[in-house]
Amino acid sequence: WWTIEMKRREVRDPKSRISELTTAEFNLLAIFVKRPGRVLSRDELMDLLKGHDWTPMDRSIDGLVARLRKKIEPESERPQLVKTVRGVGYAFAGAVKRV
Repeated sequence: WWTIEMKRREVRDPKSRISELTTAEFNLLAIFVKRPGRVLSRDELMDLLKGHDWTPMDRSIDGLVARLRKKIEPESERPQLVKTVRGVGYAFAGAVKRV
């Protein structure tokens, strides 16, 4: 089980090792964890990330998702936690026990 301590802004892997996430990566993960199973468009994610300058054609969210996957997915090429929903956006597929 992964553990996320929102107040301490810490993410621990199943072996209790701290996963070093940037502020943007942690904020994105927090957005997903608070909305498990919900498909979020790139526009929604950018709005929820607040403070990031973006344009409607901006693909920076894709890069941020890719970086997050590399840090939390066992195989980032075959993601199990952050799923791509083609033509729409992304959804968090992990089980969330508590927020």
